[in-house]
Amino acid sequence: MATLHLVRHGESEWNLAGRVQGQSPEAGALTPRGLDQAAGAAALLAQRNPRAEAIFSSDLPRARQTADVIAAALGLPVREDPRLREQDLGCLEGLRLADPLGEGVVHDEIERLWREPWRRPGDGESITDLYERIHGTLKEYAGQGRELILVAHGGPVRVAMTTADPRLREPVPRVAVGNATVTTVDH
Repeated sequence: MATLHLVRHGESEWNLAGRVQGQSPEAGALTPRGLDQAAGAAALLAQRNPRAEAIFSSDLPRARQTADVIAAALGLPVREDPRLREQDLGCLEGLRLADPLGEGVVHDEIERLWREPWRRPGDGESITDLYERIHGTLKEYAGQGRELILVAHGGPVRVAMTTADPRLREPVPRVAVGNATVTTVDH
């Protein structure tokens, strides 16, 4: 059996600014609060006494920085895996959630992507694309039969935990995934 600990990155500069991050490397580093959150995730993982062999992290700076904090606390190596990246939100990246867009605001468009998981934001990924990427990656990690820590983003954690199947055009609930939360899944 494999155990995967999914960790969302700590608060980034763009989280704090209310901007759409997606895969933008300009989303910034962790804020001081984000560093504290990452340390809290590391403490929680240490308390759970995982037998994790390694940490795999999205290669985006905010996730890698979170992974490095956890790695320092647990004495584990970190390897980057770009498949753990956030959804590519294309033309929405960098916009503020409250910016006007169409008949609403950017936040409304983000919500619509989860209700209509086949839609792509400009030149970005659909929720269905994200689902297939993340589920394929998790299946590969689970197939190794090891205990691992995977540091990713809110979107990947949401699609990993959903019971909806966007490939069948089912809406995916956009549940809250807090910064630096730890979700453990046994396969």
